[in-house]
Amino acid sequence: MAQRRERFERLAMPAVNALYRQAMKLTNNPEDAQDLVQDTFERGFKAFDSFQPGTNFEAWMTTIERNAYFNQYAKAKRRPQRANDSTGEYDDWDIYSASEHTSEGLKSAEQEYLDTFAPEEIMAALAKLSPERRQVFIDAAIDGKSYQQVADEQGVKIGTVMSRLNRARTQLKRELAAYARERGYGIADSPSANLGSGKHGDNGNRTSTDGKELA
Repeated sequence: MAQRRERFERLAMPAVNALYRQAMKLTNNPEDAQDLVQDTFERGFKAFDSFQPGTNFEAWMTTIERNAYFNQYAKAKRRPQRANDSTGEYDDWDIYSASEHTSEGLKSAEQEYLDTFAPEEIMAALAKLSPERRQVFIDAAIDGKSYQQVADEQGVKIGTVMSRLNRARTQLKRELAAYARERGYGIADSPSANLGSGKHGDNGNRTSTDGKELA
């Protein structure tokens, strides 16, 4: 255990500054930022066995920190009801195309849009998503993971990932639209068009062919 802790700290200490900068951006409070960094270290150590040697440790830790903040905020603030319990439908070609999806362009478009809002506004909107939709959006749209990778990590089908992500975008677009209007730009001309765009549309109200809910 001591050797494991030593290996972890040897990798983690150089990442402290990056973690604190991100924590300050998220919390806008030095005390809360320090608490978040400490919590991230604890979570990182517990998950250390899942880290793949040779990959970017700092990026791994900043992802843990970001998810920790999202989940903590959601636990404290999220409304108990779901805003949309509709189902989604995707055909075999959609699912085949999604299996080749990398999401890099989508990530940049959505990240550009999210960057126009204050962190607390983004957190408030994300907190209103169900846990399943929120995690898919974080993984695919923010962290840039492929649909296939998200599906494998969460143990669900690609169609489920697509369904949850589509409805997450629709709900987030609705929640953030008020903030966009307050900031003085029109929704049609703002980056919000990127948040909910795509071949699958924004309605999120279709049913699956077998009548089962996909998310």
